[in-house]
Amino acid sequence: MNSPFANIFLAIQQQIKTSVTAITYIDQDLGQLKSATRPPVPWPCVLIDFEDFDFDNMGSNVQTAKGTVVLRLGFAPYSNSSQVTPTAYTQQALGYYDLEWALHQTMQGWCPGTDYGSLIRTSATTQKRTDNYRVRELRYSIAFEDYSTKPEQSFAPASLIVNDEIQLVS
Repeated sequence: MNSPFANIFLAIQQQIKTSVTAITYIDQDLGQLKSATRPPVPWPCVLIDFEDFDFDNMGSNVQTAKGTVVLRLGFAPYSNSSQVTPTAYTQQALGYYDLEWALHQTMQGWCPGTDYGSLIRTSATTQKRTDNYRVRELRYSIAFEDYSTKPEQSFAPASLIVNDEIQLVS
């Protein structure tokens, strides 16, 4: 893949797959969790997106990129977690917190490759929904440099004038 976003996506997908095995589905965020009916994903899932990227020129068509990797962690509803719920059910209902924590421990400070900076968590929020599904949004900052449009440079061989003659220096 040539795109930094594709490469970062694939690296994150692999990191989650191998490190947080309780997550059963990892994909691009194409709005799957916005469905008015049951979202078309297995649970628990992580959907990955890239948002708010800013690019600054460094010269010679080279840019630095800084933005946000968004991980949407989705859960099916389990049970109530009120004070009158039996402990075993409360623990099951709140298990998504432990899964979120495991995901964060896997991603915080992790680097998706030698060409990219490390992921640094910037926020964690809950999406407000009218159904019983739980969606947590974890945001991580990342930066990288883009050399893909830098023109190739060629240099003329160096020369030296000796006794009024031009000689190439190798």
